[in-house]
Amino acid sequence: MTDVVLTDLHNGVLTVTLNRPEDNNRIDRRTTAAIIAAIDRAATDKAVRVIVVTGAAPYFCGGGRPDGHPHGTLEQRSAYALAFVQMQEAFARANVPIVARVGGHCVAGGMSLLSFCDLAVAADDVEFGYPEVNYGQFPALALAVLIPMVPPKEAFDILYSGDRFSAARALELRLVNKVVPRSGLDAAVAEYIAMLKSKNQVSVGLGRRAYYAMTPMTPASRLEYAQTFLMTLLAAEGTGQVPPPAKHD
Repeated sequence: MTDVVLTDLHNGVLTVTLNRPEDNNRIDRRTTAAIIAAIDRAATDKAVRVIVVTGAAPYFCGGGRPDGHPHGTLEQRSAYALAFVQMQEAFARANVPIVARVGGHCVAGGMSLLSFCDLAVAADDVEFGYPEVNYGQFPALALAVLIPMVPPKEAFDILYSGDRFSAARALELRLVNKVVPRSGLDAAVAEYIAMLKSKNQVSVGLGRRAYYAMTPMTPASRLEYAQTFLMTLLAAEGTGQVPPPAKHD
């Protein structure tokens, strides 16, 4: 049986590749389990400094594939939704930066997967979209991460139409960080990797987890959490794991 997710660790970079091109790399429950296992590997394998998520061409990810689709039971669909949420939680608790390499189209549930990554680089010829409304549905799970990212008028425009939009439009909406010619995609991803690997792994990992922990909090709760986070950083600095701040004249 072909692996639905491929992993490759090289020079500190764990590349996680969705490998279901026959189904446009749609994510079923077996795929979510494989992705979670790959992301969680960083917690135990200290050689992992950066995770890159990508998909076997021609899609980055074409969405979700609930068990029993299109005639799955409510129980099957509920189990799938839970698995998708657990995948999001795995991304949030990762202790290394995660970069999306978008070399193929990214639609439906793929948009959620994209949003789980910290940074994203896309080829200029790929397309994005939330097509669920065209099939009598609505991107329920995607709303949780789309709402804080995109202004309401822009969000409803892409959600109500269900139309695909260009990589340039995705950049305007801040859904990706960079859009480059396909020939320069790997080089652009490599630039991010080099930058991330140049930073202290412990401080970046602690900071990443703090960011995702603080995201749903109230401003007051964030400030309280930030104080605890600062003490954690200072304690780590005292052990030599985190370099002291640079001194300025």
